[in-house]
Amino acid sequence: MDSLKRAGICLLERDTGFFDSIAGRLTQWESWLLMFMRSSSDQIPLVSSGSSAEWAEKREETVSHTDGRHSRTRIARLSLLNGFVGRFARISLSLFLSTLFFLLAADSFGETSHRVYFKGTDSELDVYTVTGSSPGPTLLILGGIQGDEPGGYLAADLYADMSLNKGNMIVVPRANFLSIIENARGVLGDMNRKFAGNPDKSDRDARVVQIIKDLMKKSDFFLNLHDGSGFYSTKWESPDRNPSRFGQSIIADTSDHKLSDGRVIRMEKMVNRVLERVNPQISAAEHTFKFNNHQTLSEDSRHKEQRLSATYHALTQVGIPAFGIETSKNIKDYRLRVRYQTMVVNAFLEEFGIIPDSPRIYLDNQYLKYVIVSVNGRVPIVVSGNDVLKVHEGDVIRIVHIESNYSRGLTARIKGRGGGFNDLNQDVVLSQDTTILVRKDRFVIGSIPVELIKGKSHSAAGIHFEPKVKYFSVRVNDRTFQVEPGEEISVFRGDVLVILDPLTNLPVQDEKAVRVDLRGFQAESSPYPNDDRGHRINTASDLQDKYGRASGQVTVFPLHAKLDNKVFAESFISVVEPKAEYLVLKDADGGSFVVYPGDKLELPIKAVITILDVKSNLPGSAPLFITMSGKTVRWDQKGSAGIDASKLPETETPLDITRAGKSLGRIWIRRGGEFRLSSGENQPRQLLGPARY
Repeated sequence: MDSLKRAGICLLERDTGFFDSIAGRLTQWESWLLMFMRSSSDQIPLVSSGSSAEWAEKREETVSHTDGRHSRTRIARLSLLNGFVGRFARISLSLFLSTLFFLLAADSFGETSHRVYFKGTDSELDVYTVTGSSPGPTLLILGGIQGDEPGGYLAADLYADMSLNKGNMIVVPRANFLSIIENARGVLGDMNRKFAGNPDKSDRDARVVQIIKDLMKKSDFFLNLHDGSGFYSTKWESPDRNPSRFGQSIIADTSDHKLSDGRVIRMEKMVNRVLERVNPQISAAEHTFKFNNHQTLSEDSRHKEQRLSATYHALTQVGIPAFGIETSKNIKDYRLRVRYQTMVVNAFLEEFGIIPDSPRIYLDNQYLKYVIVSVNGRVPIVVSGNDVLKVHEGDVIRIVHIESNYSRGLTARIKGRGGGFNDLNQDVVLSQDTTILVRKDRFVIGSIPVELIKGKSHSAAGIHFEPKVKYFSVRVNDRTFQVEPGEEISVFRGDVLVILDPLTNLPVQDEKAVRVDLRGFQAESSPYPNDDRGHRINTASDLQDKYGRASGQVTVFPLHAKLDNKVFAESFISVVEPKAEYLVLKDADGGSFVVYPGDKLELPIKAVITILDVKSNLPGSAPLFITMSGKTVRWDQKGSAGIDASKLPETETPLDITRAGKSLGRIWIRRGGEFRLSSGENQPRQLLGPARY
């Protein structure tokens, strides 16, 4: 508590329910804090109102299982919280917990990892693990287990790009990629009926099923995303709307499920809370969702085949809540089905206590930009969807890249060729006219005719190539840029670079001899000898400025392509020094004002100042941090960071705007007798007034 006072930072939040939610979900050290509050609650200022009592009472009544790691202590904690010494203490505890939560979590940020199983086979399986900034339960999202249900796999794919504030997700967007390409329920049979008993080792689906089972064991919840026929209804209304249909329902195998240790999973109550969140968002009454209890464990169930399914295995064998989300195939616009799927998944995230950074997700129309094709190992050429590729009989073509507005789920298939479902990066000998079909999942996004020219192709042997680079490829943070020779790309100090393969005019056998060198970077180890490709280059720490050309606040580093130790192409990477330009602050009484780096601010003891905005020369998406007295919080652009003058010392305390541990600008703050703002040269500034930014 004393360290928090010394920090002089508090986080202000207008939504009391947010504090209640955090207070109810924090674990491990919460009991200690409750005891601490009994003796120290008078030290925590009351700046919020609201109660967690109703929330705690509802959770205690309806949920006795939320995740395998925390369920045993949840009821005791919530009862203690609900019975604590009155409304004031509950509110104070909520504020204290949420403030401490953010301060402790400020240096921890999530990440996404990608693993490919059975790469290059018909069973290829992509698994994305999204780790949140702070600990929490893990949700497994599965899509595409049945290949003719695009609402499910397209919705699941969107969550591979989501970042999380709390909790984790394991996302498998295309469990059955071959069936998705063929738009079939299951090329090798229904994969969702292969989760019971011993697997058939001759069945290629079996190894995918085993991976999914292993992922279930790492999870606390499971959602299986589907498209279903018609519209589910508890009573017969029409052939398309009756109890035998699946569409627009959330399916569970039972209402309540008791585990071997005595815990009970309240399936129906969880779904009902989700429905309360989702259905008010749906304007078409006929598209609202319903709870669909298959009663799979009952001998009277009409859905005994579900005992072979993924959700049944997750519930009965792994012991985690498992649900099937079914959007209706009768809704012809699959993009609307994707929207409904994401509504339900987002509501489940809230139910499970998994907090996204960016919960709004949507689906763009997919389209092909171009493909890159190499013929007989020669210079790759760019072919758009409006072109005709003309080659000679017996030529060997290789599709080396597909460029679309999506990066996942892309395949290219040369009609009339046997083998696997994806000809990307495969050598194919042509003997007749054909077509290259480019797909995003099952949807054809491009069709490129290939025509044979009479006569034989000239051999490339002996042809002299003047080596050229069409462009260098540089990944900056999470975006990839193409930089032509002679051009310059600007980045900010602290950005992370990865140098990728350049596009050249060289034959394949000569391209292997190309070396890429970023002057100023020295790699410790590399799969390419004397090559700088593939490394994560932190521009704040990994570049030696003496190899660059300084010009004011910019240092320019050459990027070279070399062949036989001779530079044959050069581009440039300009590293710009980031700087804070100003802060917009707001007094609790409503006045707003601007402070600049170097300014000095004196605040009366009762002042509470909110940081409304931080302006820098960085792009708006770049993460910034506010550091004061050794404590750091992430600036989230929502005005939630602030300064409580009562916790400031009378001596000047620096407040820094930082990125990658480096200060971009500093102001000085201290507690005093009145509001006073002066420049770094102690010249008075006008304090309050409208802020334009």
